[in-house]
Amino acid sequence: MKKSVRLFLAIVILAVSVSLLAWGYWPVAHETRVQSIVPAEMQLP
Repeated sequence: MKKSVRLFLAIVILAVSVSLLAWGYWPVAHETRVQSIVPAEMQLP
């Protein structure tokens, strides 16, 4: 009984850790923001 519970917990922990590892290596979506600046606002103080 105790051995099967330990095996089940080991499999669950392994599955969670492998899924977190795969999620960490998943490529991120690149986001580009374009902000237009009026030339009148490009003044130095």
